[in-house]
Amino acid sequence: MGESTEKAPLRDHTGTIRHLDVVRARRLVQFFARPAVLDDGRLTWDERDSLAAATHGWMTVDHPAAAGGSAVVGHYNTHLYLHGLVRLPLSVARELVQHRGHLYLDRLTSITDAVAAELGRHHAGGLSLNNLRRLSPAAARSLGGHGGELSLGRITRLDSDVALGLAMHANELFLDGLQRLSPPAAAALAQHRGDLFLGKLERLPGRMAMHLARHRGKLHLHGLKRLSDAAAEAFGTRSGYLCLKSLERLSPRQAGSLAGHTGPLHLYAVDVSDAVAESLGRHAGSLMIRVADDLPLHRLHALVQHQGPLALTGLRSLDERRAGVLAAQPGLRGRRGDRDIMGLSGLFLDSVTDLSPASAAILATHRAGGLSLNGLTELAEDVARQLVKHPLISLDGLTRVSDRVAAILATHSGATLSLRSLRDVSGGALAKLQANPGIELPRRLQDRACQPRG
Repeated sequence: MGESTEKAPLRDHTGTIRHLDVVRARRLVQFFARPAVLDDGRLTWDERDSLAAATHGWMTVDHPAAAGGSAVVGHYNTHLYLHGLVRLPLSVARELVQHRGHLYLDRLTSITDAVAAELGRHHAGGLSLNNLRRLSPAAARSLGGHGGELSLGRITRLDSDVALGLAMHANELFLDGLQRLSPPAAAALAQHRGDLFLGKLERLPGRMAMHLARHRGKLHLHGLKRLSDAAAEAFGTRSGYLCLKSLERLSPRQAGSLAGHTGPLHLYAVDVSDAVAESLGRHAGSLMIRVADDLPLHRLHALVQHQGPLALTGLRSLDERRAGVLAAQPGLRGRRGDRDIMGLSGLFLDSVTDLSPASAAILATHRAGGLSLNGLTELAEDVARQLVKHPLISLDGLTRVSDRVAAILATHSGATLSLRSLRDVSGGALAKLQANPGIELPRRLQDRACQPRG
């Protein structure tokens, strides 16, 4: 679960609570409650309230919004950290599950089946129980009904009946303490319907891989550094999100097998050999892969043939030859009946921090979908004049632009230009950007002009 941006004193205070009774638990839940009010069709929160602001607008809806006027339509998801709580009586659990938002109970080493049944009723945020060492089958079934992300980071082994109970869960399930998994437990977890995180598994025999390949949610196997041939073949039959962020090497045979996978594939550490580049260039879906900044041109060309959105991290700068290879990315190909159809692929180059005007001009000719250059934090006028020619471009790394650059960007005539991180811009420049309906600005800048910079 992500870190909260709450002010440290409040989080530190709740983290020192070792014991709670019913009255204190109820008061704590009430203190953290932040109603979401719909006022004349808009949801707002007090940005001075650190609890509400830390939710970044995430909320749970209580009932349909009223047609007009003001009404409480839900509650913002606040984070309640109780890292010091050593016991959780059933009566206290009944109060805490009323909390709307993430609930962290990371010191508890055990819970009763009755407490697990109560915690399974918590449906308005995530539940973190990262110090539990074991679960009974009954407790697993109860927690499997929890309505938000569930984190059980210290469970190191999983019996098949416990795995079957947790497989009932339909949201993010973090089992990042598991170092081994039996085939029956893997078969049970394959029935899980949400995102599954198995970050400590370092070995995955083919039989286990065959079971996990059938998992229909997002599958995160962050601990695997090697794949067996059988595991690569199993994942080559998978359709769906697969993250192998620590995988370091693929043999030509394994790369060829994995190329059969369809859907999002994330590879952050793999050595991109000729065989890997050629095989992944045949992969269909979206591909995120880390490459060396000096990746040979022929390997870059092979990767760009990939059929779908392509994110290349690791590229920090682009000369004109590399920009030309990337700009030539083919559009996604498919068939409808007896006709070939072309779709959008998309190119994500968010590690690029430096771009010459000549390379920018070449990238602007890219037409296989969106172009993301969110690593650029500054934009010179001559680079802006080129990039503005791209019809679908994201420059979300920019937090400030000069008046002259803003005037150039305001001339964008394509479908979308995203500037969602923009903060520092003069009122006059903002007015020009706001006048272009294809430019996406942060919400706080959409409806009002900024004061001129001093």
